[in-house]
Amino acid sequence: MLKKFLTDTFGYNEPIFINELCVPNMSDSAKRQAVKRLSASGFLKRYDTGIYYIPKPSKLLETSYLDPYLVITRKYVKNNAETYGYITGASFANQLGLTTQMPAVLEIVTNKEATKGRVLTIGGQTVRIKRPILPITDSNAPVLQFLDTLSQAEKYSELNKSEMINRLKAYLRQRQFTQKQLSDVATALTGNTAKKLIEWGMIYEFAS
Repeated sequence: MLKKFLTDTFGYNEPIFINELCVPNMSDSAKRQAVKRLSASGFLKRYDTGIYYIPKPSKLLETSYLDPYLVITRKYVKNNAETYGYITGASFANQLGLTTQMPAVLEIVTNKEATKGRVLTIGGQTVRIKRPILPITDSNAPVLQFLDTLSQAEKYSELNKSEMINRLKAYLRQRQFTQKQLSDVATALTGNTAKKLIEWGMIYEFAS
Protein backbone atom coordinates (compact mmCIF):
# COMPACT_ATOMS: atom_id res chain seq x y z
CA MET A 1 0.00 0.00 0.00
CA LEU A 2 2.64 2.54 1.05
CA LYS A 3 4.95 1.59 -1.81
CA LYS A 4 2.31 2.40 -4.42
CA PHE A 5 1.25 5.57 -2.59
CA LEU A 6 4.82 6.88 -2.49
CA THR A 7 5.50 6.00 -6.11
CA ASP A 8 2.28 7.63 -7.32
CA THR A 9 2.68 10.72 -5.11
CA PHE A 10 6.39 11.46 -5.37
CA GLY A 11 7.92 9.37 -8.15
CA TYR A 12 11.66 8.78 -8.32
CA ASN A 13 14.47 10.91 -6.90
CA GLU A 14 12.15 13.32 -5.10
CA PRO A 15 12.60 14.06 -1.37
CA ILE A 16 10.01 12.55 0.96
CA PHE A 17 9.76 14.24 4.36
CA ILE A 18 8.44 11.68 6.79
CA ASN A 19 7.16 14.21 9.34
CA GLU A 20 5.01 15.80 6.63
CA LEU A 21 3.89 12.54 5.02
CA CYS A 22 0.16 11.88 5.35
CA VAL A 23 -0.96 8.45 4.19
CA PRO A 24 -4.72 7.75 4.06
CA ASN A 25 -5.91 5.21 6.63
CA MET A 26 -2.44 4.76 8.13
CA SER A 27 -1.38 5.82 11.62
CA ASP A 28 1.95 7.57 12.23
CA SER A 29 3.27 4.48 13.97
CA ALA A 30 2.30 2.19 11.10
CA LYS A 31 3.71 4.69 8.61
CA ARG A 32 7.10 4.77 10.31
CA GLN A 33 7.26 0.99 10.54
CA ALA A 34 6.41 0.70 6.84
CA VAL A 35 9.07 3.27 5.93
CA LYS A 36 11.59 1.32 7.97
CA ARG A 37 10.73 -1.90 6.11
CA LEU A 38 10.87 -0.22 2.70
CA SER A 39 14.23 1.30 3.57
CA ALA A 40 15.60 -2.08 4.68
CA SER A 41 14.41 -3.65 1.43
CA GLY A 42 16.13 -0.97 -0.65
CA PHE A 43 12.95 0.52 -2.12
CA LEU A 44 13.54 3.70 -0.11
CA LYS A 45 16.91 5.33 0.47
CA ARG A 46 17.62 7.55 3.47
CA TYR A 47 19.01 10.94 2.51
CA ASP A 48 19.14 12.61 5.92
CA THR A 49 17.26 12.47 9.21
CA GLY A 50 13.57 12.12 8.34
CA ILE A 51 14.23 12.48 4.59
CA TYR A 52 13.95 9.59 2.13
CA TYR A 53 13.55 9.09 -1.61
CA ILE A 54 12.81 6.37 -4.15
CA PRO A 55 16.12 5.88 -5.98
CA LYS A 56 16.27 5.50 -9.73
CA PRO A 57 19.88 5.05 -10.92
CA SER A 58 20.86 6.65 -14.22
CA LYS A 59 22.74 4.96 -17.04
CA LEU A 60 25.91 6.72 -15.91
CA LEU A 61 25.58 6.21 -12.15
CA GLU A 62 24.81 2.91 -10.48
CA THR A 63 23.59 4.72 -7.36
CA SER A 64 20.96 7.46 -7.32
CA TYR A 65 21.66 10.65 -5.39
CA LEU A 66 19.60 13.67 -4.43
CA ASP A 67 20.68 17.24 -5.07
CA PRO A 68 20.81 19.10 -1.70
CA TYR A 69 19.39 22.21 -3.38
CA LEU A 70 16.32 20.23 -4.49
CA VAL A 71 15.77 18.89 -0.97
CA ILE A 72 16.08 22.36 0.56
CA THR A 73 13.78 23.89 -2.04
CA ARG A 74 11.07 21.27 -1.50
CA LYS A 75 11.36 21.64 2.27
CA TYR A 76 11.37 25.41 2.63
CA VAL A 77 10.54 27.14 -0.68
CA LYS A 78 7.96 25.38 -2.84
CA ASN A 79 6.55 22.10 -4.06
CA ASN A 80 4.33 21.27 -7.01
CA ALA A 81 1.27 22.64 -5.23
CA GLU A 82 2.30 25.83 -3.43
CA THR A 83 4.98 28.39 -2.63
CA TYR A 84 5.87 28.93 1.03
CA GLY A 85 9.29 30.55 0.91
CA TYR A 86 11.94 32.23 -1.19
CA ILE A 87 15.72 32.40 -1.43
CA THR A 88 17.24 35.69 -0.40
CA GLY A 89 20.58 37.28 0.51
CA ALA A 90 23.73 36.82 -1.54
CA SER A 91 22.35 33.78 -3.38
CA PHE A 92 19.53 35.75 -4.98
CA ALA A 93 21.81 38.77 -5.54
CA ASN A 94 24.01 36.38 -7.53
CA GLN A 95 21.02 35.25 -9.60
CA LEU A 96 20.29 38.90 -10.40
CA GLY A 97 23.87 39.46 -11.51
CA LEU A 98 24.68 41.90 -8.72
CA THR A 99 27.56 39.75 -7.51
CA THR A 100 29.66 36.83 -8.68
CA GLN A 101 30.06 35.52 -5.14
CA MET A 102 28.44 32.21 -4.25
CA PRO A 103 27.81 32.19 -0.49
CA ALA A 104 28.54 29.18 1.69
CA VAL A 105 25.28 29.75 3.56
CA LEU A 106 21.96 29.68 1.69
CA GLU A 107 19.47 32.18 3.14
CA ILE A 108 15.74 31.41 2.98
CA VAL A 109 12.64 33.17 4.27
CA THR A 110 9.89 30.61 4.81
CA ASN A 111 6.46 30.08 6.33
CA LYS A 112 7.85 26.85 7.77
CA GLU A 113 9.99 28.66 10.32
CA ALA A 114 8.72 30.35 13.48
CA THR A 115 11.94 31.98 14.69
CA LYS A 116 13.73 35.18 13.68
CA GLY A 117 16.53 33.04 12.33
CA ARG A 118 18.47 29.83 12.83
CA VAL A 119 21.13 27.87 10.99
CA LEU A 120 20.93 24.19 10.05
CA THR A 121 22.64 21.76 7.72
CA ILE A 122 20.90 19.62 5.11
CA GLY A 123 22.92 17.18 3.02
CA GLY A 124 26.11 19.08 3.75
CA GLN A 125 24.62 22.46 2.77
CA THR A 126 24.41 25.13 5.47
CA VAL A 127 21.08 26.96 5.43
CA ARG A 128 19.87 29.97 7.40
CA ILE A 129 16.08 30.11 7.64
CA LYS A 130 13.85 32.77 9.15
CA ARG A 131 10.16 33.56 9.36
CA PRO A 132 8.56 36.09 7.00
CA ILE A 133 6.93 39.37 7.97
CA LEU A 134 3.91 38.40 5.88
CA PRO A 135 2.69 34.88 5.03
CA ILE A 136 4.31 33.90 1.75
CA THR A 137 2.09 32.87 -1.18
CA ASP A 138 2.51 32.05 -4.86
CA SER A 139 1.59 35.63 -5.79
CA ASN A 140 3.62 37.64 -3.28
CA ALA A 141 6.81 35.55 -3.00
CA PRO A 142 8.59 37.10 -6.04
CA VAL A 143 7.82 40.66 -4.90
CA LEU A 144 8.91 40.02 -1.31
CA GLN A 145 12.07 38.39 -2.63
CA PHE A 146 12.86 41.45 -4.73
CA LEU A 147 12.17 43.88 -1.88
CA ASP A 148 14.46 41.89 0.41
CA THR A 149 17.25 42.17 -2.14
CA LEU A 150 16.55 45.86 -2.71
CA SER A 151 16.89 46.55 1.01
CA GLN A 152 20.38 44.97 1.04
CA ALA A 153 21.50 45.77 -2.51
CA GLU A 154 24.58 47.79 -1.57
CA LYS A 155 25.72 45.07 0.83
CA TYR A 156 25.95 42.44 -1.89
CA SER A 157 26.49 44.33 -5.14
CA GLU A 158 29.87 44.41 -6.87
CA LEU A 159 28.56 46.93 -9.41
CA ASN A 160 28.68 50.70 -9.16
CA LYS A 161 25.47 52.33 -7.99
CA SER A 162 24.22 53.25 -11.46
CA GLU A 163 24.80 49.75 -12.85
CA MET A 164 23.21 48.20 -9.78
CA ILE A 165 20.05 50.32 -10.12
CA ASN A 166 19.80 49.58 -13.85
CA ARG A 167 20.15 45.85 -13.18
CA LEU A 168 17.37 45.97 -10.57
CA LYS A 169 15.12 47.98 -12.88
CA ALA A 170 15.71 45.50 -15.70
CA TYR A 171 14.62 42.70 -13.41
CA LEU A 172 11.43 44.58 -12.52
CA ARG A 173 10.63 45.08 -16.20
CA GLN A 174 11.26 41.41 -16.88
CA ARG A 175 8.96 40.26 -14.07
CA GLN A 176 6.28 42.88 -14.82
CA PHE A 177 5.23 43.32 -11.21
CA THR A 178 2.09 45.37 -10.73
CA GLN A 179 1.22 48.21 -8.36
CA LYS A 180 -1.37 45.94 -6.77
CA GLN A 181 1.28 43.32 -6.00
CA LEU A 182 3.37 46.03 -4.35
CA SER A 183 0.36 47.38 -2.46
CA ASP A 184 -0.47 43.90 -1.16
CA VAL A 185 2.93 43.66 0.58
CA ALA A 186 3.14 47.31 1.66
CA THR A 187 3.06 46.37 5.35
CA ALA A 188 6.34 44.49 4.87
CA LEU A 189 8.15 47.56 3.54
CA THR A 190 10.73 49.20 5.78
CA GLY A 191 11.30 52.94 5.58
CA ASN A 192 14.69 52.35 3.97
CA THR A 193 13.26 50.11 1.25
CA ALA A 194 10.38 52.50 0.51
CA LYS A 195 12.91 55.34 0.21
CA LYS A 196 14.95 53.37 -2.33
CA LEU A 197 11.86 52.54 -4.37
CA ILE A 198 11.20 56.26 -4.76
CA GLU A 199 14.71 57.73 -4.96
CA TRP A 200 16.00 55.07 -7.37
CA GLY A 201 12.92 55.37 -9.60
CA MET A 202 11.86 51.77 -8.96
CA ILE A 203 8.32 52.74 -8.04
CA TYR A 204 7.61 53.67 -11.67
CA GLU A 205 8.54 50.20 -12.91
CA PHE A 206 5.46 48.63 -11.31
CA ALA A 207 2.68 48.42 -13.90
CA SER A 208 -0.66 50.04 -13.12
